[in-house]
Amino acid sequence: MEIEMIRHNWPEVAGFDLDKPVGRPHYVFVHFLTPVEYKLEDKWMSLSPGDLIVVAPHVPHRIVSRQPMLNDWMHVYGDIAERMALFGLKVNTVYHMEQKQQITSRIARMEAEFFAKDRYWQPCIETLMDELWIAIYRQVNGRVTLPLMQKTADRLRELRTAMSLHPELPWTNEMMAQQVNISVSRLYPLYRRLFSISPGRDVILMRVEKAKQLIQQGHSVTETAELLGYSSTYHFIRQFRQEAGVTPGKWGK
Repeated sequence: MEIEMIRHNWPEVAGFDLDKPVGRPHYVFVHFLTPVEYKLEDKWMSLSPGDLIVVAPHVPHRIVSRQPMLNDWMHVYGDIAERMALFGLKVNTVYHMEQKQQITSRIARMEAEFFAKDRYWQPCIETLMDELWIAIYRQVNGRVTLPLMQKTADRLRELRTAMSLHPELPWTNEMMAQQVNISVSRLYPLYRRLFSISPGRDVILMRVEKAKQLIQQGHSVTETAELLGYSSTYHFIRQFRQEAGVTPGKWGK
């Protein structure tokens, strides 16, 4: 097995359209975290967050997303179909993952090993790959029982994904706690323990990154502030300068 490239929580802009009419020379693993229209050979499907597929080499496929897209993906060579078959799984088949974070977290660990390339990184990735197939098999066959704390952690990760996709929303502590179904008093320590950052500052950083994209696309500072939900352009400039080290106007230049 040889991974060519791997990424988790990978973003794409609205209007993303990837068409591979003759497929690719390797296997393509994709785990969608947002809805997409997907074409496998000559069949179109509407896929939901949590759906995943492993496409065999040289099989035509296409991905179309009308909204900003997030996905986990990897391109890999080797005996993938045979290895999946050992765990009761098939290529060119859509599987739905109710516990999306179980998949994303494993892809993230494999990605870290792939880029670090520490000693024994290759056998480590192969072990993590088998863990991935087992996790998929268990979800498909209804054999996943998560402890309460893991369920909360998964909900927090899903919350963070939603925040990343829509940083312009008014993400108050009350709103975030409600999304995760925990109290406001528990939100801060749990979020900080999981992501090493407070939820409030995390939102600000997400807005700053989104602002950079909007400015690159030609939006003015005032327009960018409005698109990100700021009622005050001055407040937006101040937060941007605190995190980026320069004003948005200077950053754009």
